[in-house]
Amino acid sequence: MTEPSNPDKADGQDLQQRIEASANSLRHGPNTERTVFFSDAVFAIAMTLLALDLRVEFPEHATAESVQAVLLAKLPAFVGFVLSFFLVGNTWLTHHRRFKGIASYDSKLQLINLALLMMVVFLPVPTSMLFEAPGSSPWPIAIYAGTTCAIFFLLGGLWRYAETAGLLDPGVSDALYRYTLSSTLPVAVVFLLSIPIAFVSPVAAMYFWIVISPASIIFGHLSKRNFVRAETARFQAEDDAAKA
Repeated sequence: MTEPSNPDKADGQDLQQRIEASANSLRHGPNTERTVFFSDAVFAIAMTLLALDLRVEFPEHATAESVQAVLLAKLPAFVGFVLSFFLVGNTWLTHHRRFKGIASYDSKLQLINLALLMMVVFLPVPTSMLFEAPGSSPWPIAIYAGTTCAIFFLLGGLWRYAETAGLLDPGVSDALYRYTLSSTLPVAVVFLLSIPIAFVSPVAAMYFWIVISPASIIFGHLSKRNFVRAETARFQAEDDAAKA
């Protein structure tokens, strides 16, 4: 036997939903400009902090030999700067492109973005340790690789959450979503695999990072081929539907 509906209970549930919606009204919105501007400023600060370890101090009455010795001593710090600047720059480019496809935000998306920015700002710390005594300890390499790995996994998590929460622009197709999601995977996986290698051979772990370039090229080619195949099928289906 069906129980009679309770109008008072239904009204109470509706009122509760309206109160909840009112309480969360400031936690989401259609405009991501402030999030993007704030993120750009953090990226700029992080890239500036990378250069702090490049300060060169020459001894008084320096000779050609002493200047050369000082510059050679700073060479590892310069290599670390170039590597980290490239990684942070690549992260910023990826972040910029993905937010072009994110039409709105909510509190969870902003928290993921803050976690990403925290790791980006932290990157100069392991960078300063990375080439101080290369090969002497696995910990600087493991911390650096772990930080970089976290950055790229958080980039992926940001994009994935935006899709599952319905925050993406309607113009982002399923194929484009998958193609974009997979773009940062090779970097994250290579740095992740280098962490256990560092505890066997720190130097080998650093050389292992070279794999990022060919892995990104090969994986990018395969992902692009799948993207083209999926988009071709989608556009052909749209054309056939328009002709019908």
